[in-house]
Amino acid sequence: MTDNSNGIHAFGYRIRRKILEVLNRRSQKNSLTWEGFAKLEERFPLVNARIYVNIYG
Repeated sequence: MTDNSNGIHAFGYRIRRKILEVLNRRSQKNSLTWEGFAKLEERFPLVNARIYVNIYG
């Protein structure tokens, strides 16, 4: 929806955080940091959420 960019950015952050959490379940310790996740995301980028409905136009 239009004017929902804050919600879209928050949703993207939560998704990335959940993916990091799932990837860290592979062992007893945290095997992946935010920096390592950023490198992984450069190699395998996630699709960015975007606004599809414009209620003003």
